[in-house]
Amino acid sequence: MKQIGAWCLLLLGMLIGIPSLVVYMGGHYSTELLQSVKGISEQDKSKDEELAKQKDELIGAIAKIASPTESEEALKAYAVMLRTYRLRRQLGIVSQGSLNYMTVDEMKETWGKSYTTYYNKLKKAVEDTANEVIYCGNELIEPIYHNESAGWTRNANAIYKQDIPYLQPVESGLDTVQESFNFTQDEFVKRLQEAYSHLSLQAEALSQQIQVVSKDQAGYIESLQIGNLLIEGETLRKILDLPSSCFTVVQSADTITFNVKGIGHGIGLSQHGANEMAKQGATYKEILGYYYTGIEVKVNN
Repeated sequence: MKQIGAWCLLLLGMLIGIPSLVVYMGGHYSTELLQSVKGISEQDKSKDEELAKQKDELIGAIAKIASPTESEEALKAYAVMLRTYRLRRQLGIVSQGSLNYMTVDEMKETWGKSYTTYYNKLKKAVEDTANEVIYCGNELIEPIYHNESAGWTRNANAIYKQDIPYLQPVESGLDTVQESFNFTQDEFVKRLQEAYSHLSLQAEALSQQIQVVSKDQAGYIESLQIGNLLIEGETLRKILDLPSSCFTVVQSADTITFNVKGIGHGIGLSQHGANEMAKQGATYKEILGYYYTGIEVKVNN
């Protein structure tokens, strides 16, 4: 019996030991394998860290352009827009215009006691749209946006001098902001002559020296004749610090008044319009599909 037991133990040892020896001698349990496993682990860790960084940046980017009190579906729309914006630059499709974002410290300072609530709301918008980006055909779009239109968004050609399929005019009737800006005639002339030293313009005869030459279909001024110069509406908007180039000009004896509609250049998605659509029950995909013509929201793997 003892002999039989010894043989059994020997056989068991061979069954366990020989495969182990083969694995070890064959290099399957080697330093190289351990290093390879470690390398994969480090790659996974690096990938996780990059994904966490991207999430944090997107949260901060939404905070930079929007209020956390906006509707959840609008915030989701911004998350998809900004993720698309970021990916285009990562892929080298566009080299200019990096993603701007608020840091955690800036968000804490801005939001105070509401920081945790607001941060979690933006975080949810990013997580609920994980990896989603916007395509038109087979290309990632450039998700242009503005604060509020003048009732219609504009064709991209108005500023970018090219027709872009997904940046077509759409009605945005929920946008209604209007504001008036007054300048003395002397102040108006001074600002323009600071920008154009060769401008010939007299304050006492402004009514005969300002003429709107052309508007686009959304009502934004494309060009004006002022004195001896032809000036683009967007250029004059910047010189005078007007919220948009959709304006009418009213002159009196001493002042010149610009009655302005909208905020921003008016191209692409209207943030105010998006938020109002969300309040009325539109989903983020419906909002994006409305303001960006012919697009599709896809998961980027």
